[in-house]
Amino acid sequence: MISVIIATKNRSEAIAAYALRGLARQDEADFEVLIWDASDDESTREIVDKQRNLFDTRGIDVVYKRAARPGLASQRNDAVRAARGDVVFFLDDDSEPSSDAVRVVRKYFDDFAWLKGMALPLIDKSPGNAIRKRRMSAVESFYRIHLAPTVIKRVISTSTKHVVPLMDTPGSAEWLSGCCMAFRKDVFCDLQFDERLQRFGGYSWGEDADFSHRVFLHYGEPLIIASEGHVVHHSSPGGRTGSDGVRLFAMHFYNTKIIRDNFKEYGKYGVMSFLWELRIRRPIFLLAGGYRFKDLIRGYLDYRKALREEKV
Repeated sequence: MISVIIATKNRSEAIAAYALRGLARQDEADFEVLIWDASDDESTREIVDKQRNLFDTRGIDVVYKRAARPGLASQRNDAVRAARGDVVFFLDDDSEPSSDAVRVVRKYFDDFAWLKGMALPLIDKSPGNAIRKRRMSAVESFYRIHLAPTVIKRVISTSTKHVVPLMDTPGSAEWLSGCCMAFRKDVFCDLQFDERLQRFGGYSWGEDADFSHRVFLHYGEPLIIASEGHVVHHSSPGGRTGSDGVRLFAMHFYNTKIIRDNFKEYGKYGVMSFLWELRIRRPIFLLAGGYRFKDLIRGYLDYRKALREEKV
């Protein structure tokens, strides 16, 4: 059985319009849905209760839990322990799966006994501004040409940055998107989502690339992006750092260090590329996007304070 896990917070409209609606339309019914909710009110519970009959009539169990430990990484780890399936399929609340999504996930794990993790192709419908979309299109075009001769389509660069987040060419991969990634449940006997990544916010930026790449490194087998099915990501507002520039910079500095340290346990990653890409270029990009220089300084100081506290 497949266990579909949705970790959510304060996005009841999104989970109703996208995740639950898509799951209710699946062309098979041998799966369960676990909703791990860290919301500040009861609106998500009310939505689940209203839509539960769509699943009950097909014999699909829907389990709703209030998160005892809020935070994306914690919620996912806790939900896995409650899952009954042999495969856990993580779906964001604002992601809408195609009607064959669960069937495709099952098919890949049935067909490839060695497979530990896979994802469905991701169609991104984030609103974003026109400049950002043109920039991403140019970057993707460059990497598609650069990576065309290689077997692996989604790679982790020497800076430990995941390259071209929106690239979903079917085939082998080194990392997966948290919007729609699935793993064999026994993976969690060896690895878990790193809960340190939510120190500066429950969003825990980078936890999906971190976990999925560690799965890739630990088992020495490629991950797969399927050639069938898809998930549409609508990127609803809320749940991230928003306009809190200090927390955004602190999270950026802290999380990139944690992820780099996690990867160094398995192999060597460059120093200069890391310093340029994630310590210089990315902060400059954020400043150009309207965040203040004093937010960068305060965020960096909060990051250094967190490192000192961990050493005590």
